[in-house]
Amino acid sequence: RNLIIGTILNIIDNSIWWLEYGEIKNKKIYFSISDEMEGYITIIIADNGPGFSLPTEEIIKPFVSAKPDGMGLGLHIANEIMEGHKGMLLFPETDEFSIPKAFQNGAIVALAFKEQE
Repeated sequence: RNLIIGTILNIIDNSIWWLEYGEIKNKKIYFSISDEMEGYITIIIADNGPGFSLPTEEIIKPFVSAKPDGMGLGLHIANEIMEGHKGMLLFPETDEFSIPKAFQNGAIVALAFKEQE
């Protein structure tokens, strides 16, 4: 449970950092819980920042970061934690979940947890 909380906090921290770095005037972070993905309950976190500057398949690799002075471990560890909980760390496109238009150009991260049977 604490690892999942840490993962969520890391994603929020990244959103805040990129909103500041991108000099976004009206900063917003969106949170939702969705059952739109069959068999999964998904926590969605999105922001209205600049979005991802690196391919999302790259940013989960260790030591890969677009942040100046970034260590490149946060999303790698988040991905490992989700896999350890039989879930998935996703970077969905804007049409994969119901997300308000204000967030459709920013970063979207989803933590998908398999529904218990």
